[in-house]
Amino acid sequence: MKKLLLVFLLIFMLNLISCGQDSVTVYTDDEPITLEMQHDTLKILQLTDIHLTYGVDAFDRKTLDEIQTLVQSDDFDLIVISGDMVLSPFGPALFGKLVRFMERLETPWTFVFGNHETDYSDYTDYLRKLQDTEYLYFKVGPEMDQGGYGNFRIVFTQDGIPFYSIYLLDSHAERENYTDEEGEYDYLKESQVDWYVSHVSSDTTDSIMFFHIPLREYIDATGYEGFFLEKVCPQGVNTGMFDAITTYERTTGVFVGHDHLNDFSLVMDDVLLAYGQITGYSAYGNLDRGGRVIEISSGSVMSSYILLEKDVIS
Repeated sequence: MKKLLLVFLLIFMLNLISCGQDSVTVYTDDEPITLEMQHDTLKILQLTDIHLTYGVDAFDRKTLDEIQTLVQSDDFDLIVISGDMVLSPFGPALFGKLVRFMERLETPWTFVFGNHETDYSDYTDYLRKLQDTEYLYFKVGPEMDQGGYGNFRIVFTQDGIPFYSIYLLDSHAERENYTDEEGEYDYLKESQVDWYVSHVSSDTTDSIMFFHIPLREYIDATGYEGFFLEKVCPQGVNTGMFDAITTYERTTGVFVGHDHLNDFSLVMDDVLLAYGQITGYSAYGNLDRGGRVIEISSGSVMSSYILLEKDVIS
């Protein structure tokens, strides 16, 4: 026990030291990140709710081994981590470890924040860890009213021509004031919906969208595929994102995390609403660990399926 406490204290001290030394890298422009596809089919791997807790324990080591197994199972164009990368008083230090680990996999990757990153720390503590990266594609995004950190676009091109777009948004964390009907979780702000509309209204390609906390449209899912084993804990207020998606008919899928016992997907108004597969071994729930694969074919047809670690290593 004493050795474990010393390890925790060391991690905490290293975190304080690094926070004091690093400068904050902030990309606040609204230009999309452009990536060239490697093949005719665009392949994206979604990981979610990694929940690194101590960094030196068996569960965290198992989680990182799993991520490496999943990433190396195919030639993915992008890895998206859809929030809750850490759940720990040592969050920024563990996030820094995750950044270095993902960079060693030499595969383009990105992330959105979940609701647990700021349990003990501030967003800027995490942004300080985004130094000297080659494979990370992330932007804080433009300033908007209560927009949070990480509202940006990635456009994949094929032979220099736009092929498909990805919208990534910050769905925020918990709220202090809420009703029982709403629940405690925050929500996409109207400014974020307006930002999405300002771009999707002129998009020349279809798109998919990632954030952490599910939309309220997930609550009454019917005709779904996959596991629906716990009550949906959605965003507290419906500010019209799904209505905007169906109005402009450009976004074909929404991918979230947050509820570890759910990995279901369903089609609602021609839009795929899907959970990722729980990835972290420190997180609650007994679903098999893995990820979700999203593929967009040369005809811009989007499909998705669950990829379990046990199936990759079997």
